[in-house]
Amino acid sequence: MASVKAIGVLCFLVFVALSSYPHRAQADHCFADKSKVMRECWRNIGKNVGEHPLLHGSVCCQVIRAATDIHCVCDKFTTGELARISLAKFAMATHVCGNGLRAHTHCAGYTVPVITLPAPPPPGST
Repeated sequence: MASVKAIGVLCFLVFVALSSYPHRAQADHCFADKSKVMRECWRNIGKNVGEHPLLHGSVCCQVIRAATDIHCVCDKFTTGELARISLAKFAMATHVCGNGLRAHTHCAGYTVPVITLPAPPPPGST
């Protein structure tokens, strides 16, 4: 009887440990994605850095497209980072790069507007 209880408790503990692991892994992935965005997209999302064209094939766009959960990245920005970046520029970058933040959601206190990108020029027009 005691061994059945012990096995039950052990199974419960294993279940709890395994069920909490994916959440921790996602949080770690969000921090990693945020660090990459801050490093590779600084020129495109920083306040006071001017306007720099963001190309779809840039390293910044590759990082944004590879982010597992771009909304989670927003949740990980620190107060210090928020003082140095423009969330409007970040939101626009996510759309330009093809992993856009959803309209009307919140990104670190910023309400994401509906973002409509201009149509690309027709081939051979340049």
